[in-house]
Amino acid sequence: MGSYRLVRLMLICIGFSVLFFTSSCEQPIEKAGTINTSSQGEKKATKGGGYHVPLPNSPTTLDPAYVQDQYGTAVVQQLFDGLVRFDPYLLVLPALAETWQVEEKGKSYRFTLQKNAHFHNGDKVTAEDVIFSLSRLLRVTPSPATLPHLLKIRGAKAYHDHQTEVVAGLQAIDDHTVLIQLEEPHAPFLTALGMYQAKIVPKTEVLKSEEDFGRNPVGSGPFRFVTWEPDNRIQLERFPDYFAGEALLDEVEYKIYPGVGINQILADFQKGELDEMLVFGNIRNELSSLKDLQWFHRPALSLLFYGLNVDHPNLDNPELRRKLSAAIDREKLQNEVYGGQFEPAERILPPGMPGVSREDNRVGSVANGAVGLMLSNTALEEGNSDVLSVEIVSASKSAFAQAELNYVRQVWAELGIDLTIKYITDWSRFEAYINSDKVQIYRYAWFADMPDPDSFFYPLFASSSPANFMGFKDEKVNRLLLSARGESDPAERTVMYREIEELIMESTPIIPLIYLSVDRVYTSHVQGARPSALGAHYMPLHRVWIKNDTPTQ
Repeated sequence: MGSYRLVRLMLICIGFSVLFFTSSCEQPIEKAGTINTSSQGEKKATKGGGYHVPLPNSPTTLDPAYVQDQYGTAVVQQLFDGLVRFDPYLLVLPALAETWQVEEKGKSYRFTLQKNAHFHNGDKVTAEDVIFSLSRLLRVTPSPATLPHLLKIRGAKAYHDHQTEVVAGLQAIDDHTVLIQLEEPHAPFLTALGMYQAKIVPKTEVLKSEEDFGRNPVGSGPFRFVTWEPDNRIQLERFPDYFAGEALLDEVEYKIYPGVGINQILADFQKGELDEMLVFGNIRNELSSLKDLQWFHRPALSLLFYGLNVDHPNLDNPELRRKLSAAIDREKLQNEVYGGQFEPAERILPPGMPGVSREDNRVGSVANGAVGLMLSNTALEEGNSDVLSVEIVSASKSAFAQAELNYVRQVWAELGIDLTIKYITDWSRFEAYINSDKVQIYRYAWFADMPDPDSFFYPLFASSSPANFMGFKDEKVNRLLLSARGESDPAERTVMYREIEELIMESTPIIPLIYLSVDRVYTSHVQGARPSALGAHYMPLHRVWIKNDTPTQ
C-alpha cells in the first residue's frame, strides 16, 4: 500500500543519519531559538522575490496521484489544492471546497466549491474534476496512502475492481456541488481528503496524456509550473488568478541535489543560495556560529520504536516485555545519544496529534520497581539459564543507531538479557526478515499518513494489517479500532483511542523510544514559514514572503 512505501522511504533516510521531516488542538512545542511565528504578522508583508528550497533528491513525478516521496510532495503542495487543507496545527480548513455539510449521521458529505477557483490553464474547477480526481485514485498503481479511506465511498470497491465504470457514491449535483456518500460513517474520511494524493486535477489535461501530466503538471494552487530540469531544478511562478489571493513570492525554485548531497546543500546555504536548510546530524553544530538564522523545531507525527514479536518464545511473556520497556531511560537516551533534539516517547501517539495532550505522553503504568530486577523464572525457563538471549534487528547502521542499540544492550544486561544486534541495511532483506518467524525485536520508525490517530493504531496494531510485524492480536482492540472509525463525535473518538492505547501498552508489543521532529533553519529574511507536524515538505508557501532589508530612500 502507498503509505507503507512512504514509510519505507523515510526509514531509509533515517538509516544514513536520522533525517527528519516529514491526524491539532495543541500548539506547537517551541524551544529556545525556534521561530516565533506570532511576530510574523501580515501587516508588513510585501510582494516580490524568489524562494530557494533544497530537494535532497529528484522527484519521480509531480502528479499527486503517483507521488510516493517527500520530494514530489513538497512541490505538489504549491501546485495543487484539495477540497480541504490543514493549518499548521493540523485543523481541517476549506480549500477548493468553500463549505461542506455532513449528512446522514456521517455517511454523506456535501461540498460546495469555490466559484472563482481556476486551474492554471484558465479552466474553472468543477464538480466533474473532483469526481474524476477521486475516482482516478481508486485505480492508480501503486495505490495511494488514501486508498483505504476512499474505499469507504459507496461503490468504490466495485469501481476499484473494474466491476463498474462509475463510482456510485460520487455525484455532481451541479458544477459547484459534489455529494460523496459512504458505505458507513468513517471519521477519518474528511482528514484523508486533505492529504496530498487527494489534490484535484483537471480532467481534460490528465486525459491528454497521463504520463506527460506528471512532467508538466497543471493545478489550481498558488504557484504554477514553469520548468523541470532533471537532477538540477524545478521552477514555479506566482499564479495571479489564485482563488485565495495572489502569493507574495514571485517565484519558487527547488534546487535538486541527487543522492542527498547534504554537504553541497550546506555549502550552498552558507553561501546564501538557499533560503532554508534541513537540520540533522552535525548540521546544527556547523550552523550554530552563524548569526541571524531562524531555527524551527517541533515534534513530527512520527515514532521511533522497537517492535516485539509476541509469538516468539523468548518474548511471549507480557511481564518480560514490560520490564524491557521500563528499563530504558528515554531522557538519558535522547540527551546522550540524540543530543536532546527529540521528545522522549513513553506512549504511542505523538504530541501534536489531534486529541493528544502533553499528559498523555508521560510515563506509562509500568511500576518503577520492575526496573533493574532480574527476570522471573517464567521468562527464563527455557534452558534454565540465568541469561536470556534476545536478538534485535535494525535497517540502520548509522552512528545514532549504533549508539542507541549499544545503550539498550547495556541496560538490558542488568536484567539478565544477552542482546545480539543484527544489522540488515538492504531494505528488501530487512522487510523479509521482520515479516518472518525469525524476528524477535526490530527497530522501526513510523510516520503518520495523516493527522488522525487511526493512521498509527490501525496499520501497526490491527490483526489484519500487513505492517503489524509484532503479531499483536487483540479482539477488543480490533473492535474498538472499527468503532472509532465510525464515531463522529471527536470527544468520544478520543476516549476510544485512549482505551486502545492503554490495552496495547498493557500488552507491550511495542517499546516507544522517541518522537522524531521537524527541524529547519531559515535565513533571516524569510517570513511566514510555519512547518506543520506532517513535515516541512507539507508547508504551503502561499503566505511566505521575503523581507527586504534595503533601506528606502
